[in-house]
Amino acid sequence: KRCWDSLENGRVVVNDIALGTTGFVELLGAAVLVAIVAERIRLPAAVALVGFGAIVSSTAPMDLPFSFGPALLFIFLPPLIFEAAWNLDAGALRRMAWSIGILAVPGVVLTTGVIAFGLSAGGQLPPVAAFMFGAIVSATDPVGVIAIFRRLNVPLDLVTLVEGESIANDGVAIALYGIALALAATPGSLDLWSLGWSAAIGVFGGAGVGIAAAAVIGLAIRGARERSVELTATIVLAFSAYGVASSLQFSGVFASAAAGITLRAMRGFVLTAQGPEDIDRFWEVIAFVANAVVFLATGLVLQLPRLLHEPLLVLTAIAVVVVSRALLAFGVLPILGTGTLAAGWRATAFFAGMRGALSLALALGLPAQFPHRREIIDATFAIVLVTLVLQGATIETLLRRLPLAQK
Repeated sequence: KRCWDSLENGRVVVNDIALGTTGFVELLGAAVLVAIVAERIRLPAAVALVGFGAIVSSTAPMDLPFSFGPALLFIFLPPLIFEAAWNLDAGALRRMAWSIGILAVPGVVLTTGVIAFGLSAGGQLPPVAAFMFGAIVSATDPVGVIAIFRRLNVPLDLVTLVEGESIANDGVAIALYGIALALAATPGSLDLWSLGWSAAIGVFGGAGVGIAAAAVIGLAIRGARERSVELTATIVLAFSAYGVASSLQFSGVFASAAAGITLRAMRGFVLTAQGPEDIDRFWEVIAFVANAVVFLATGLVLQLPRLLHEPLLVLTAIAVVVVSRALLAFGVLPILGTGTLAAGWRATAFFAGMRGALSLALALGLPAQFPHRREIIDATFAIVLVTLVLQGATIETLLRRLPLAQK
């Protein structure tokens, strides 16, 4: 389809592609302006973007130039996961792998279970709907926290713990979301062990796809003299790993993450001397663009009046989400994680458990016939708003007062 249609009654008619492109650029321009203001007033950009978008949506609702859920899952999420994985330090990742695994796998299952039990026992949602809500809000989104980390010189291992958990629990949360859909479709007739095994295969299969894709593309660009070729190849890798894994019913999140980690490990063998530094700068820009648009779009999608539809459900949901995160950070992690964590790290892990765009995309992507869909969306709006804005606005002050030095 051409960018411009033929003349109609003496004027040029702009088609959907051109309108969508213009709308995206306008959204990005607004996000950049908000981010500049946020930097000058020392407010995390993520908080400012979500807050600004929520205010706009409640006063003058507007349509996004793209469908929020599909765009996040298939356009924005692959590069964001790849960039985060590429920037993980290999040494820190090895040291924190056990704690990341605890937070991201049994931690997400525990979080989902606690939330589901709290909402169903409290009579706010039936068990399947409560389980679905738990799966939706179990994925954390600490982008704003990571930006503060870099400004405050937070220990590398703590940055790796928070960012590594976020990457991994995205994939686990999406797997639990699929299990909840299956439970709703055929209640009482599913083998949960089989579903769990299928989810595990999806995780390991996705990681395998990512490693293989990185090896293939890495070997293909080995010896390339043009830096532009190397940079373009990383874009191909991020999206192809995610897309191939998803088409095979594996985890696209773990595929993109494994691709980023693997290419980073191969950098001395397949990239030019300046390649890694160029990729760092290149993906820093891509991540800023993606995050800026996603956070502003998150605010625009939020509908503040909906928080008043089910006030008891909203308050109960906020309470069980806070309790589940506290149980994970202060209870499970010290016992099953590692004894070398500094005292302030557990509090940081608790406050870093913010929910964001992925939770919204999963909630809005629920089938129209899913039981209690409206209530789940309302509660998700509340969790995203409270955790992103309130926690995001106060965490820098908290971090300045916490003992974060490693033992």
